[in-house]
Amino acid sequence: MMFGFRDEFTYFKCSFCGCLQIVTPPKDLSKYYPSESYYSYQSLATLSCKSKKLIDCIKWFLIILYWNFKVPLHKLPYLRNFKWVHALQKLSKTSSILDVGCGSGRLLRQMSSWGFKNLTGIDPFIEADITYTWGVKVFKSDVFNHVGKYDLIMLHHSFEHMDNPYGVLKQLYRLLNPEGEVLIRIPVSDSFAWRKYGVNWSQLDAPRHFFLHTTNSITRLATSCGFVLYRISYDSTEGQFLDGEKYSRNITLHEHIAVESSCIRECKKQAKILNKIKDGDQACFILKKASTKS
Repeated sequence: MMFGFRDEFTYFKCSFCGCLQIVTPPKDLSKYYPSESYYSYQSLATLSCKSKKLIDCIKWFLIILYWNFKVPLHKLPYLRNFKWVHALQKLSKTSSILDVGCGSGRLLRQMSSWGFKNLTGIDPFIEADITYTWGVKVFKSDVFNHVGKYDLIMLHHSFEHMDNPYGVLKQLYRLLNPEGEVLIRIPVSDSFAWRKYGVNWSQLDAPRHFFLHTTNSITRLATSCGFVLYRISYDSTEGQFLDGEKYSRNITLHEHIAVESSCIRECKKQAKILNKIKDGDQACFILKKASTKS
């Protein structure tokens, strides 16, 4: 019933590393990536003029605080909830950044508003290449066909959608500068939410998620591709509980149910606790080339 279609799929669990993997992905996945509603492909044109003005105000506010007063990104309003921004602290305005599986490039457009100027995205499922006036380029491509060298390569909840994780990591190694970093944000199956909800864990997101990794499986995979796992931070949210309860009651994500504000607050509190004890259901992995680990 994942993603509102109530279709069923079979996954198996590796007895060695704990990674979950879909047995037989559907031949046609387009049904599960509707361009009119899937968040990753939404265009900036959908924003109102009021929203665009707000974005411009935030842009200059953040630029002044970060680049002129050296306020760390992870301490800025709004951004302090995004633990992965720690990976940006060592970068300059002109550092080369690649976002893999970026959709229409929404995150890159946000990063442009933070002052970064060398931003590239790739996604094989967009209709055509996109060039934005503020310096963001998005190509209809994948890591196997892309050429370039980058200081930071990001995969924000796209790695689990790929059917060849070993091949992808080998290509990321090729695209990464010697001192660069790879940032991978993914759901993790060695988590409380998976143990609690099982097949009703919303991050399974069948059949779009081919692999649900564990810390063990990511570490072994990274090592086999010439990387070392440099840092892990957990950034799960209250959604692991709210969505898990919906699925457990045979309610899909598209169906709305009323939830008490006190319940949401408690779920947020529990999510923070799980992140602190490294048991949240999604995490950010920072990889470096083994020969350049500091």
